[in-house]
Amino acid sequence: MLITGFVACESESAHISKDCIYTATVEDLSGLDGCGFLFKLDNGDYLEPVWRWGFCGTPPLPEGATEDPLWDFNYVDGQRVRLGFEPANDVGSICMKGKPVIITCLEVIDEAPVE
Repeated sequence: MLITGFVACESESAHISKDCIYTATVEDLSGLDGCGFLFKLDNGDYLEPVWRWGFCGTPPLPEGATEDPLWDFNYVDGQRVRLGFEPANDVGSICMKGKPVIITCLEVIDEAPVE
């Protein structure tokens, strides 16, 4: 059982990166209760981005807010991005579609397709 625990932890940590090594598509899931924009990784997993300091964005801004990768990110449905993330274990989610994560790196690959 101890070996299983190490393997499970190792497997989970393999999905954590502060570098932009994962590719994903921005999806607007605001039609689902409690959801908004989520990142859908290429493997099909959904990530729900949350702020490192919680959900409250009222002034004054927390230290480091303007350096956060999500600070000026413009969510566009269908947009392709490269990102890194770490789990937000102490944050619950109403959305229930993806797992809450703190985005550590975010780069736009392609703008959303024009319809």
